[in-house]
Amino acid sequence: MELPYRPNVGIVVFNSEGLALVGERLDNRGAWQYPQGGVDEGEEFEVAARRELYEETGVTAEFIATSAGFLYYDFPPTLVIPRMTDRYRGQKQMWYLAYWNQPPEAADLKTHTQEFARVTFMPMADATNQIVPFKRAIYAELERQFLPKIHDYLRTRQTR
Repeated sequence: MELPYRPNVGIVVFNSEGLALVGERLDNRGAWQYPQGGVDEGEEFEVAARRELYEETGVTAEFIATSAGFLYYDFPPTLVIPRMTDRYRGQKQMWYLAYWNQPPEAADLKTHTQEFARVTFMPMADATNQIVPFKRAIYAELERQFLPKIHDYLRTRQTR
């Protein structure tokens, strides 16, 4: 029997410069990623995204868009995460795009169980180039889907 995919959400938070918020993992220094996390049983995906973003960064942002559908990745066979890789083959993610125009220092990384050592803003392409290889296709797809939406949003804000 093939293992199922774990329901998961991810959030690309961008600022007025079009840069994306990424966190350096506390348990893997030098590894940067967008906020993401699991969906609790019975929880709606957008509710989970808002919860995960707040738990990991203390940020409450303006949600703007979602990915066109679920994005999937498989865990590499060498990856062992207790109570995760033995139950799931990978993750099925719904991604959200959100706007937050504060300095990274305004994030509260200790709102919940701390996962990030620090956060910063960087171009989405840099995040894609730095993410672990098994997630790289997802990050590239997020660039394809979300960069036009970021540009449109920022252009609309400038004309107000």
